[in-house]
Order: sequence, then structure tokens, then C-alpha cells
Amino acid sequence: MASTEDLSFAFLEAHPADAARVLERIAPQNVAPLLTNAPARLAAPVLRAMLPLHAARCMETMDEDTVPGVLRIMGPQAGVAVLHYVPEARRNALLAQMPTALALAFRLLLGYPEDTVGAWMDPRVLALPGDISVELALARLREAEEEGDVLVFVIGSGQRLLGQVDLPALLRAAAATPLSQIMRRAPYTLPARAPIRAVEKHAGWDDFQLLPVVEREERFVGALDRGVLARALVRNRRVRSNGGYGDLAASIASGYWLGVSSLIELGVALLPVAKPQVNGDGSES
Repeated sequence: MASTEDLSFAFLEAHPADAARVLERIAPQNVAPLLTNAPARLAAPVLRAMLPLHAARCMETMDEDTVPGVLRIMGPQAGVAVLHYVPEARRNALLAQMPTALALAFRLLLGYPEDTVGAWMDPRVLALPGDISVELALARLREAEEEGDVLVFVIGSGQRLLGQVDLPALLRAAAATPLSQIMRRAPYTLPARAPIRAVEKHAGWDDFQLLPVVEREERFVGALDRGVLARALVRNRRVRSNGGYGDLAASIASGYWLGVSSLIELGVALLPVAKPQVNGDGSES
């Protein structure tokens, strides 16, 4: 017979969004042991689906060695939405344990307010100078293991966006051709500091899965994926409607999920809970 913990992990894996709704109803310090003991590949999707504030409170009491791995799987966009609510000292300690390139991506996104395009863009999309050859650009794409609609953004001095090249154009061109000769002007750009809600109906989504994000003077800083935009909008609506925590019981779809919530709470109760630390004045922290 499967243990309660095994059943809990199975629920996390099969229904991460529903698990997030359930765990949001439980005190973060009681959720942390479950997410710490769960494999990072199971904990990350659940934390990604939670309200950012609640996910941050769970991370505060999760094992120090577990959280960086979870954040890596969550990715910069979802991870940064949570890190906005993590105290700066703890945030810096977590970023210090990440690979340098990934930590830089997190820090770049943390510079934008959480409801802006810049906070949800991907700063690691492929951007190359115009004098790079098609052969080298294709090699870089293979290294990046890009999936879905592929765009290579072409940049000039000062990181200025010059244009973009799609995969079919790359595959048709001669290997030695520089990107500047086959690129086309980017027909759409998104301002990095625009509110995320303001770009929901942008005309560019009719033609592209990925739109470039720019700062002033067309300085390229990343790209926003349409799927990421959809998740950002859902999360922002939940944050506004719930005021941070709110009454989340209404988000449970049916009595079935309420039954599962009891199972999860039982699983959490059986796990060790960190004891509060007592300060010198007798208060708990």
C-alpha cells in the first residue's frame, strides 16, 4: 500500500495547479516540509502555480539547499515573480548558489516591477551581431536547444535591435551569409516597462509566438513568449482578486479536490515541522 507521502507526491505530479490551490490554504511553515522532501521537478511546478506571496513564504522555511534547484526548474520569469517577495539578504544568498548566467538573468528581471513586460521576458533568447554567419547562428541554436517558433534577434552597437531572422530563412541561406543580409526589420516590439496587461491584445501576437522587448532607443533586452504572457495575466488577475491571500477555497473545482486536500494536509502533518526559534527577549521568530 502506498504511503501518504507517495500519494501526496503523485498528486503534486499529476495536478500541480490543483495542488497549489490546496497548499495555499495551509500555513507556509507546514507546507515547506512537503515541498522540501518532494523532488525538485515536482515542487517547482506547484510553486510556479501558487500566488507569488504564498510561494515566497513557503520558500522562506524550505531547506536552504533545496530552493536554488527549485528556482532553476521554475525558470527566471516564474522564479522572479516569487523572489520579489523574498527578503533581499535571502534572495542574494539564493542567487549566489545559481550558475552565473542564470543568476544574471534573474537579477535583470528583478530590476523591473513584477507587473511589467520586463519582469516576464526571457533575457536569454538568442541575440547575435549582424556579421555572424548563418552557419554559426545555426550552431548556436543547436546549443540552445530552442523549441517551438525560433527567432534569432540581430543586434548592433549599444545592444540596439536591428532585426530578426526566422528558422526557415536560416535554413535556406548559404552557410557563409551574414545575418545582416537575410534579417528583416522586427515589425513589432514591446516596451520593457509597459504593464503586462497593456500588451495582452497587441497585434504582434497574431503573427508571432515571441516578440522582442526593448528599452529606450530600441535597446534589446529580451523577448516575451505568448504562453508566458498568458500565465502572467492569469497570475496577476489572481493576485488582484485575492488581495495576496484571500479566500482560496472557492478555487477548488469540486468536492473531489477537497477530499484530496484532506489527504495532502494529512501528509504534511506527518512530516517534521521546523520549530520556531526563540529570541533573547522570549519572543518567537
